[in-house]
Amino acid sequence: MFMSISIGPIALTVDSLLTIVSVISLWLLTAFFTRKASYKSFATDTLFYSLFTGLFAARVAFVIAMWEVYQHDWLSAIDIRDGGFNQSIGWFAGVCIMLFRSKKYSQLFSIYIKSAAITAVAVFPFFVFNSMLSNQRTIETINVYNADGTPIELVLNNNKPTVINFWASWCPPCRREMPMLEYAQQNDVNIEYIFVNQGEAPSKVRQFLGKQKIDLKNTYFDFTGSTAKELGAFGLPTTLFFNAGGKLVDSHMGELSEASLQYYLDPLRKKAINSSD
Repeated sequence: MFMSISIGPIALTVDSLLTIVSVISLWLLTAFFTRKASYKSFATDTLFYSLFTGLFAARVAFVIAMWEVYQHDWLSAIDIRDGGFNQSIGWFAGVCIMLFRSKKYSQLFSIYIKSAAITAVAVFPFFVFNSMLSNQRTIETINVYNADGTPIELVLNNNKPTVINFWASWCPPCRREMPMLEYAQQNDVNIEYIFVNQGEAPSKVRQFLGKQKIDLKNTYFDFTGSTAKELGAFGLPTTLFFNAGGKLVDSHMGELSEASLQYYLDPLRKKAINSSD
């Protein structure tokens, strides 16, 4: 399963990488097809306007959808480190800007269509392949270690949705999201939270948690990082979301906020309720 990949010191989700590749491809193809046109700069500038408009609209749509959480901390609404974007709204807004601005030059619309079609043919199969790998795998157990170094197998198919968070004490975003995850674990008894530390000694982890006054249940250790790699988690923090049957249904690489956590958990809760009825 390849949910994220590592490129040197940078780790990206595969979906994020493919989206970046798509945007670059669209820009390069547009620049190529308009290389002799008088409106070349206008054509490429339009793509940048569309990109920023799409990102802004995607963030606003996400904040509105999760307003119940954001209304208690307005400043967190502009903290995009939580990865909270409504991609459908973002793409729609970006395309609308492209269509509106392309009316100035009659040939420009067909160039965008041609560039987008070539990009889609080249990149879309990779989106499909990654989706099949990421969302069709059921994990029955994961191999980790407890605090005294004893290897154990954790069973995920326990009739409860499960959240697995891979973290380390040296990781700044891990440290920032930890109090929020502690609160979630203590108050959401219908979700199983598992914390898997990456490559650190249990004594160091205990010292860190004690100093921060954080009380985490279900804390385990992946000393070699093999479990994280097996699950496709190459960056920290990475959080995996499993349904009650142990099927991986979503993943998030990077810092979680309360809003983005609830965004991932809401579908799991609804499915759990429907299956119990």
